[in-house]
Amino acid sequence: MNRNQLGIFKFLIFLFGFAIIALAYHLLGPAARGEELTNIDKFMWINICVCYAMFFMPMFFSSITTKTVDTKITSTVHIWISTSFFVFATLILIVCVKTETLDLKYALIIECILFFILAIFVYFGYFAGNHIGEVQAAERKSLAKIGEVKNAFEMLNLKAGTLGDEFREQKAKIAQFCDDVRYMSPVDTEQAADIEMKLIIAANVISSSTLSAPDLNAKIAEMDLLIKQRKLLKK
Repeated sequence: MNRNQLGIFKFLIFLFGFAIIALAYHLLGPAARGEELTNIDKFMWINICVCYAMFFMPMFFSSITTKTVDTKITSTVHIWISTSFFVFATLILIVCVKTETLDLKYALIIECILFFILAIFVYFGYFAGNHIGEVQAAERKSLAKIGEVKNAFEMLNLKAGTLGDEFREQKAKIAQFCDDVRYMSPVDTEQAADIEMKLIIAANVISSSTLSAPDLNAKIAEMDLLIKQRKLLKK
């Protein structure tokens, strides 16, 4: 079942639930008993529909894929907890109103307050939760790229150890580069990612090739410039 088919299936289930509520109203409502529809009856049946819709709606926001797993898990959990609390509290209000232990007008005021609180929790749960998830995903991506740079320079350091004494200055420069990279902090920008990729390529070229002194000096000068540029970038 693809995404569109799943969406249609969810919508049909949603409508089927309302059909069940309509059937219950037709069989158990005031009209079925030959009674008039009172304000309390309206409050109960309208809130039954609202509770059903509120409890079901998170299903339309919980489509989780490999690309959205970091952003959706947190937000979906917050939404389900908030809506479940709202539904539970509303059902208690319905019982209180039907048993005349709470006046209808007070029940309406309490429900409005609960809905306002729910809206705040949904906002922070969905929008803020998504933002936090996106930040965390970006942070992990940046850390992964930094890890690749450090691995490339570890291999470069091993390669530098095999160079002869005539490359003493170049070996010292490479050792300095490795220290600089070791303490490099992640920065989530396209410019940082571009510089880091160039550093990886330059380090791999030296590690996997036998370069002449001029070519090695050119690569070292290139890496020196790239590392200086990368140090200037901040979070």
